[in-house]
Amino acid sequence: MPLPVLGDKFKPIVLELIQEGKTNGEILLHLEEVHHVKITERTLTRQKNTWGLSQDTNEQEVPLEELIIKYFGDGLTNSQIYHVLTTWHTYTKCQRTLEQRMQTMELKRRNNVTKDGDPANMETVKMCVQQIRQTPEGKNVGYRKLRHLLQRKFGSNIHLTTAAAINQELDPEGVERRSKRVLKRRIFNVPGPNFIWSANGHNKLKKSDITLYGFIDAYSRKVLGVFVHTTNNNPRHIGYYYLQLVKQSGGIPRRTTTNRGSETIELAGHQINLMRQFGNIEDLDPDQSHQFTKSVHNQKIKCLWSQLMKQYNSDLIDQLFDAEKEKKYDPQDPIQRLLFIYLWVPLLQEGLNEWMNNYNSFKRRFDKKSMLPTGCSANTCFNNPEAYSGEEGLIPVDLSTLDELEDKHYPDGEDLMETSPEWFCQIINDIHVVMEMCCAHVDIHNVWDVFALLRSHLCQSNSSIYNGGKMDLLFHL
Repeated sequence: MPLPVLGDKFKPIVLELIQEGKTNGEILLHLEEVHHVKITERTLTRQKNTWGLSQDTNEQEVPLEELIIKYFGDGLTNSQIYHVLTTWHTYTKCQRTLEQRMQTMELKRRNNVTKDGDPANMETVKMCVQQIRQTPEGKNVGYRKLRHLLQRKFGSNIHLTTAAAINQELDPEGVERRSKRVLKRRIFNVPGPNFIWSANGHNKLKKSDITLYGFIDAYSRKVLGVFVHTTNNNPRHIGYYYLQLVKQSGGIPRRTTTNRGSETIELAGHQINLMRQFGNIEDLDPDQSHQFTKSVHNQKIKCLWSQLMKQYNSDLIDQLFDAEKEKKYDPQDPIQRLLFIYLWVPLLQEGLNEWMNNYNSFKRRFDKKSMLPTGCSANTCFNNPEAYSGEEGLIPVDLSTLDELEDKHYPDGEDLMETSPEWFCQIINDIHVVMEMCCAHVDIHNVWDVFALLRSHLCQSNSSIYNGGKMDLLFHL
């Protein structure tokens, strides 16, 4: 008697049953009762594998390749990718199967594009490096970070010695300048992620009416958020930023640390009140859940600002200084100030978001003297603290409570995030419509061209406002 066969016409039926959460036994019973097909569980399992189906097809198989590519691009090792998939994405197969899947996808870390010595490949890599060096993030980049950016932006893998040689060739002054930096480390220990969030402002761009405020996890050194605005000393802004991060994280840290500035009062109040409401009072004193410290002692966020200055801001400051020197921008003109903020705040926010993602995915070199995780990226040790002898410190918070806090204290939360007056935005929109302007994506390379174009249209279409209404505009600023 021939063995029963489960033909391809049954594939959509089996797939639908899997998506409904049916077990193998329930699928076999359904096939027998409804379709009069009686097979063994082994036959069903073999046919499911042939079709590429599994019990978690609707949750796992569809995004699996995307997840693998994402984590591979973030620089995770095979074991780290396997750990993340099994922990966060219910991946059920063994690591060897995952590695075979990665081989099928042709994901190779040692696929050195310059290995064969082809000059054309080397020139291509150098062109990519030149493009990276034209961005604020790549202006003062070291060879290890350069290799990381090449992999993330262009998918090019090169050896560290090759990256160092290219960096030495294209930026000899920068290499010499960075080599003179010597860091004397001090011992700093935190039990795990979300035990301490450090927050602080950054004022190096304040001369251009732009300020930053950032949050960092002290254990993993993961940048939780950098907010670009025209002010960073308004306590309502800082409190609102904090609540947005808490909603995003799903909970609060064991402690927040800031300097003693008045702008952190609302942040501290929210942290203490939420700790009193959701924390374990026996283990944690709510009044100690926020620590005011000297600015120089808030070292993790200060270290972040130092990295930001070297990797991103210093080139921006030079560019803004040159623009003012070359008369591209007059900060004394209220119209130009409004236009500058209108263009540059979202541009910087977009650029810093990309810088933040690259910073968090960058794998740090191993440091045996550090008490904090090294030899991994910030994302890796933040999401998997148990792999680095850490423990999760997040205290879950009810989302409805956060919504109530936001409605009570920040009913105008969306308006707080705006940096340009509504009437000015309307004028810019009218210019787009009347002049039928096709606005290209504003980036660091064309922002001054867009600035000049909009400024000229403002002069033509709003000459009365531009020439006679400066005092009124100053009132709005």
